[in-house]
Amino acid sequence: MSFSLKHIPCPAGKTCTAFQCIFGHNEEKAPETKESAPTSQKDPATASRERSPPSQQTPRKRMKIEQSEASTASQQPPQANASHGHTNKDGSLRTVPHTATRPVSPPPLQRNSKRSDTKASPSSARQQSSNKKDSKHSVTPNSKAVHEATKKRKPESLNPRLLKSSPASHETRLKLLKMIHQEFTRLNGELKKSGKPDETILLLSDQDLIFKALDEEQATALQKPAVYTNVMKNKVMQYKRMNVSQWKEQQIKETPQPEAKQNGGNIPKEIVTGLTNAQEVELLKRIPTSIDDLSNHGYVSSIPTEEVIETARTGLDAAKGWEKCDRCQQRFQVFPGRRPEDGALASGGACNFHWGKTYVPEKAPGDTTRVPKRYQCCKQEVGDSTGCSTHDSHVFKVGDPKRLAAVLNYAATPENSNVPGDRAVCFDCEMGYTVHGMELIRLTATSWPSGEELLDVLVQPIGEILDLNSRYSGVWPDDLAHAQPWTPHDPVPSKNGTDKGSESDSKSKNLKKVSSPEVARDLLFSLLSPSTPLIGHGLENDLNAVRIVHPTLIDTVLLYPHKFGLPYRYSLKMLMDVHLNKKIQQESGPKVLGHDSAEDARAAGELVRLRIMNEWKDMQRAGWTLVDGQFWPPGKPGALTEAFIEKQ
Repeated sequence: MSFSLKHIPCPAGKTCTAFQCIFGHNEEKAPETKESAPTSQKDPATASRERSPPSQQTPRKRMKIEQSEASTASQQPPQANASHGHTNKDGSLRTVPHTATRPVSPPPLQRNSKRSDTKASPSSARQQSSNKKDSKHSVTPNSKAVHEATKKRKPESLNPRLLKSSPASHETRLKLLKMIHQEFTRLNGELKKSGKPDETILLLSDQDLIFKALDEEQATALQKPAVYTNVMKNKVMQYKRMNVSQWKEQQIKETPQPEAKQNGGNIPKEIVTGLTNAQEVELLKRIPTSIDDLSNHGYVSSIPTEEVIETARTGLDAAKGWEKCDRCQQRFQVFPGRRPEDGALASGGACNFHWGKTYVPEKAPGDTTRVPKRYQCCKQEVGDSTGCSTHDSHVFKVGDPKRLAAVLNYAATPENSNVPGDRAVCFDCEMGYTVHGMELIRLTATSWPSGEELLDVLVQPIGEILDLNSRYSGVWPDDLAHAQPWTPHDPVPSKNGTDKGSESDSKSKNLKKVSSPEVARDLLFSLLSPSTPLIGHGLENDLNAVRIVHPTLIDTVLLYPHKFGLPYRYSLKMLMDVHLNKKIQQESGPKVLGHDSAEDARAAGELVRLRIMNEWKDMQRAGWTLVDGQFWPPGKPGALTEAFIEKQ
């Protein structure tokens, strides 16, 4: 068997006159293991070319013998290296000059590999050498390290980047680049002067400012080369007019913040209205919530009369305490003041229930089978068990205003001249189950739009407690049992910090306790007047718990209505997640802490501020302006023009 290089095209091509040339002359490459074909099997043209005299061979370049031998020894098998010859027709070896056996180095496949090797890093070269020494162990490059290396940018100077086709002269590009870099530096410096700790992540270094300017200029040059100069000038003017708040908002969109990790990778949306607190409160008059026609959905717009309340009391006496459990739907009897014979508060024994709502699991693509509903609390199918949770007694809830007024009648917000006119109030209530239904057990109020806490107290309910509903209310039995009584000499707001690692937020804040819901209502009345906007989410529940009729309401349930309308509604947790990218009502660890009414009150206030921000933007588009701090409608003359008209 002779050594063959048929897979390599002959350097001489069609002019080759070598006898039995070891290189390939066909258009298709021969396999590497293919043996040299006998002369009788070759085509006549090839055979005649091989039999041509040496005088007709075309001269070719000769390689150095040392290089030929070295390269041939590295590529040929040992037998070929030893003989450096071919077999004649009689089978004897024929010596071939080194120039006839010179290899074409490197081959196509090896050339590609060598070219890629030259671009490899020194670490990858060391890995390849180690692979050659030990083929049993494979070393793969660290993809994370490579990714981190590609993320690092080499420092650049403030000089326009080289482009294949420049949209303007270098002098023009450099001038515009320096102008936009100057504005970036100004805005970054003003942001640094504010000195707020939460804004330090938005500050850019000197090199980052150069990167930002170069990126902006290059993007304009590539995307809009025909109008490059005008676009760059407009951008410079845009940044000249930009203030720190707008620059901060732009940086928030471009810079990942630590809060994003706590919000599922989403950056919380910042609300910037550009208005004062008094101006924001003034705009609340444009988005009030009317509840006159919502009595069917639990909203009470007028105080029930004594005749109506007496009818409700008569019905309660006839029912003899029989109610329907709000959890397991079982009928049971409740005993206000306790049953004389045994002191029980309710009949029916323990209550087994599922505290989670039902949901339909997602089906696999193409699955047409019916998927049964499951409970969110235990993931069990509906109907598999009577409940995954157990409580000592059954509970019930009352929604009829007449029955609520039979326990404690409603009261209208009185006039109060001490209330600031440039402030609204956000409030939220937590309720627990008693022998009278659901009663108020915690009341929280915050100032809007500042978010300052105004009131946060625990409330001793009127009836005996069946269940504080701690999973949702966040109020635990020890909170009410150990709370200190509130006195008129105590400050209204609770300023203590919140320790999220404790059993409950109300306990960690050391809240004071008032003696009844009526006292809590009087404290809330001290913060309100009839014209004070009262903000909350699902206000019908909170207003009914405190027994208040207030004329100026802003309910986020109605401000962000469900697409199907009432009684369907979006939860406060979902609205905050969708509109502001914020997570609320989150469990901290394995313990169930319940809701924090202060957090819910502020969350409702943030949603209202978002609506105010969008409302002011719509007004500005319609032509509204601010003149001396007052809102001026479109078409109304300015202050100077109006004074001039009056003089005429």
